[in-house]
Amino acid sequence: MTIIGSDRVIDVTRAAAIVACIGLLYSPTVATIGLITAYVAFVVSGQALRRTKQIINRPLSYCGMVFVGFVLLGMTYATVPWFDRWYDVYKWRTILWFFVILAVFEDEQWKHRLLISFVMGTGVGVIGSFAMAAGWVTLWRNPNELLRNSGTQGMAFSAAALVCVWMVRNRKLCGWGPWLWATLAVIYIANVVFITDSRSGYAVLILGLGVLFSWQGSWKRSAVVFGILLMVSLVALSVSPRMQSKVNKAVNEWNNESELQILTSFGIRRVFATNTMEIIREHWLLGLGTGGFPQAYREHIAGKYLPADWRAITTGDPHNQYLAIFVEHGIGGLLIFLGWLLAIGLDRRGPPVYRSLAVALLAGWCITSLFSSHFRTFAEGHLFATFLGVLLAGNVRPDESQAAAASS
Repeated sequence: MTIIGSDRVIDVTRAAAIVACIGLLYSPTVATIGLITAYVAFVVSGQALRRTKQIINRPLSYCGMVFVGFVLLGMTYATVPWFDRWYDVYKWRTILWFFVILAVFEDEQWKHRLLISFVMGTGVGVIGSFAMAAGWVTLWRNPNELLRNSGTQGMAFSAAALVCVWMVRNRKLCGWGPWLWATLAVIYIANVVFITDSRSGYAVLILGLGVLFSWQGSWKRSAVVFGILLMVSLVALSVSPRMQSKVNKAVNEWNNESELQILTSFGIRRVFATNTMEIIREHWLLGLGTGGFPQAYREHIAGKYLPADWRAITTGDPHNQYLAIFVEHGIGGLLIFLGWLLAIGLDRRGPPVYRSLAVALLAGWCITSLFSSHFRTFAEGHLFATFLGVLLAGNVRPDESQAAAASS
């Protein structure tokens, strides 16, 4: 395959990644088609090996690979059927996607195309959400969950708002006027606060704005920024009945779990967390092994609750990414995973201008994953991998380029 031909196939990989990114918002089928097309195009491009070599020596790459190795190692001492072990490994395919995106999105034009496409894709959703809330149109879902569900919608709209704010602060990167990006940011934020009742969306938005506005500032400036954001958040909480209800409900359900008579979102999360911690106390060193949590959880709660009690519900996910890793891979697996996230946050190999947005999104995903497994869920996990891969992808250094050419 000629160089020009292989470059065009890499462009197909990038275009398919954009299709997948938009599909993650609306259609799992479209997202899956985009993902598969991107994988296939990357493999047949003739550049897969060379591009992989170029990213392999970055700390965020080998830390991620060490964690994947730990997951594979966990298969050897798990006691569940092999299908369950391999299925759990499959759920971490988001890391593979991160590596592919990191390897192909070094071109700044393609970075901009993906970010703008994401804003346009979410823009359709936010306009539809407002139109439905106003009673002007009737669409396939409620206005607070037009994109898959309210959690995905809140995180997507918050991410889009952060992209718009970042564009305003880096206006030279795009020819569109800063007033347009600022207007779009306000629209997304208004939807998150008043229509999309997503606690994950609130977290991504607040933390992300804090990172963007305090970026490269002093500790004093950061404290001021987060103090102002806290006050603004309290004002938003007081003027938005939907936001106030959603936050208060979560706090009350968590604090009063023992008194609840019915299944609730945060009540069951506290039950999952409590039982998972009890399992961890017995398997803190090595964990249960890859895929071992669902069976261990069933055995742990057997006979602990009455059959009719909502607390007797079993689960394959403790709804906390860090507990999920701790319980299956032990303290070593958790530390390696946290090390990978730290390596992503500290990475400086990509273009510096994109780092603030990457860290802003990383911070949001880290917090929301205290109550969900957002690093490996289909929509949120792949969105995270796409964003971070695109933003941190960069041209190789001259010595790396020469080494790659010499080995090819």
